[in-house]
Amino acid sequence: MALKDFKSLTKDTLIYGIGNASDRLIRIVLLPLYSAYLSIASYGIRNLTIPLYEILKIIILMAIDQAVIADYYKAKSDEEKRVVVSTGFTFSVLTSLLIGGLTYIFAPQLARLMALDTPDAVAILRLFAIFTALSPSSFIFLSFLRCERRPGAYSIFSIAKSLVKVGLMVIFLMVLKRDLIGVYQVDVVMAVVFFLPVTAIIYVYTRGIKFSFKSLGSMFQYALPLVPNMAFFWVRTMMDRWIIKPILGEGAVGVYGFAVNISGVVSFLLVSTVSLAWIPYAFSIKDRPDYPKINARVLTYTLFLGGWALVVLGGGATELVQVIARKAEYWASASLIPILLVAMCLMGTFHIVGTPCQVKRKTVYFTITSIVGAVIVVAMNLFLLPRIGLYASALAWVASYGVMLALMLFFSRKLIKVPYETKRLVLISVLAPAITAGLFFWNPAVFPSWLTFLIKLGGGSVVYMGGLLLFGFLLPSERNYILKMLRIKRNKG
Repeated sequence: MALKDFKSLTKDTLIYGIGNASDRLIRIVLLPLYSAYLSIASYGIRNLTIPLYEILKIIILMAIDQAVIADYYKAKSDEEKRVVVSTGFTFSVLTSLLIGGLTYIFAPQLARLMALDTPDAVAILRLFAIFTALSPSSFIFLSFLRCERRPGAYSIFSIAKSLVKVGLMVIFLMVLKRDLIGVYQVDVVMAVVFFLPVTAIIYVYTRGIKFSFKSLGSMFQYALPLVPNMAFFWVRTMMDRWIIKPILGEGAVGVYGFAVNISGVVSFLLVSTVSLAWIPYAFSIKDRPDYPKINARVLTYTLFLGGWALVVLGGGATELVQVIARKAEYWASASLIPILLVAMCLMGTFHIVGTPCQVKRKTVYFTITSIVGAVIVVAMNLFLLPRIGLYASALAWVASYGVMLALMLFFSRKLIKVPYETKRLVLISVLAPAITAGLFFWNPAVFPSWLTFLIKLGGGSVVYMGGLLLFGFLLPSERNYILKMLRIKRNKG
């Protein structure tokens, strides 16, 4: 991997990471607020409507947000690019208004079907419908920013949304005491506030509405094979909440959702962030002879960061949950977090390994792996939830992504032979879980939770980094580069 490639990709990743970090950190900031002002059952209801939004978003977007990126880079002129962006955005606005409107009309029937245990169920779902009608088109806007290689604007937009959201949540929960319905009122305010400027920016760039059925057809050729994959991704990552509810109740959904949100730090800050920068970059260098080596090196660095996150968040999960949540009813989520973090690392590996299938436009392989993963998740939840409780849902994620990764490795190697750095990948895969397990089961009672977490964070990081160095993780080129940077820093000092 050439230094210029690493610097360019790292720069974009870090800037995109600021945007994703703001969103994810705001979610973490809101967890203490939710746990202080919402019961575990109310938080469970919130986690039951999240899967509903995600499946409706799949129906609304039909993976057009991803097709916009692919066809943007295929376009031969600026005018063709404007047509691609305008067509994708207009399509998303029309479909979101349609689906949101239907959800609003049928909110009473939907409330009965979901059996939401709250008198505000219909009002909540109608607020949810307004949010659904106005928010999905922003994903086309974000795809547009990625196409234009504007990570700074991407981050500013994400940060602005995060700051507005946390401010509104504080007002509606702490000041106005609006309880659960206030959370959905905030969603509506957010959707209205950001829909109009996003629409204006897109149509100013495209110089008006330039809807093209030919462009839409081209995008559908890329996108439609991804829709089943996304649907099965939803089954893998969201449907378990709907299986948990009738078996273990809304409180258990709340506990599980809390664990998923904390472990999701790795997904949003690492997996999603790297993908945001890496996938467009991979398309731009797909014809270079050194592309396979770059793909391999990106996987190594991604898993390195994932292993580090597993050590510090998984090893200190008990203390982290106790620091974040006031109510003890949320603390049961701690034991699920290390398992879910392993699943997040497998997911990140899966996406990087699957890059050759994306650049070769063989998206059908994602559909096949998603079907297999979805079957595993549903089967394990139905069979094991009554026997081992919420551990079944967490372990189902690990098993699902493990099998999917093996299948994707087989498919991608048929397209491009990527020289993965096996020794370094195995070293991370062994060392990180071992350190995590040791830290998790070390619970000194003499320290307060916040101090124990900091000790585990610092000590775990030192042991992880030291272990990798001890077993020869660094390549000579990496070691020389680090020494060179240290010498430059020392000379400047």
